[in-house]
Amino acid sequence: MNVNSKYFYSEQNERIMVLHLDCNLILEQETFDHRSQLLEFLDEVNDSEEIKTLVISNNHPNFSLEKYKEKWNALYEANGYEGNILRIFRTFNQLLLKIKSMHMVVFSVYSKPVNTMLFSLSMASDLRIVSRDFYIDNDNYNFVNIPKGGATFVESSLMYVNPIKILFQNDKVHSSDLLQKHIADEAIDQEDIKERVFNLAMRYSKFDYVEFEAVKMIEQSRMKKLDMYLQKENDFLLSCIRKRKNSNDRHIFRIK
Repeated sequence: MNVNSKYFYSEQNERIMVLHLDCNLILEQETFDHRSQLLEFLDEVNDSEEIKTLVISNNHPNFSLEKYKEKWNALYEANGYEGNILRIFRTFNQLLLKIKSMHMVVFSVYSKPVNTMLFSLSMASDLRIVSRDFYIDNDNYNFVNIPKGGATFVESSLMYVNPIKILFQNDKVHSSDLLQKHIADEAIDQEDIKERVFNLAMRYSKFDYVEFEAVKMIEQSRMKKLDMYLQKENDFLLSCIRKRKNSNDRHIFRIK
């Protein structure tokens, strides 16, 4: 069942499927074939009787936050920026909801730095593992750090986390901060993360999903509400970007 695509590839190890994801897929605007292929692959994993645990890692050789920023900036500064960003948001929503609906335990494993939106994607997982040197970058040039996916924090009852403090007080949110706020479950040394995640995934793969389903019952009942929140986010966050760009245009006009 392994797959090898431009933005992702997989490795199956016994009952565990590891998906290495280049998060630049979310910004893809050309054909959306890769997005469709990923969603179809996740459906296949979900339907498999052999696979019991899914691990989604951002340790893809082609992914870096700098590449992501460059691509975002190009889409943000284009004449058709509203359509570009709305398509990004819709791809994000589809992927997040697909991960959230998986009938197995899902790990998110982040070892490379990300921004807020990309980290929010991990909130669809059951367990979040980060490397000790991992951080969320709070650079918000061109709204690249827009908090898309914040609805997942509402759905996860994590609104006690002060978003103003998290996003604006420091340039980076480090793994220790995420552990303190109970947003990440473990922070592991980079050289040990692969072995630790494998052992954890093997542990969870021994259980029948129906045992987890009983625990996750409330989460599944919130899916429709989460879908609605994510759609409302699209409109509101796009309006924020529109205001920012209009404000910048007026400022440039005054300078001239």
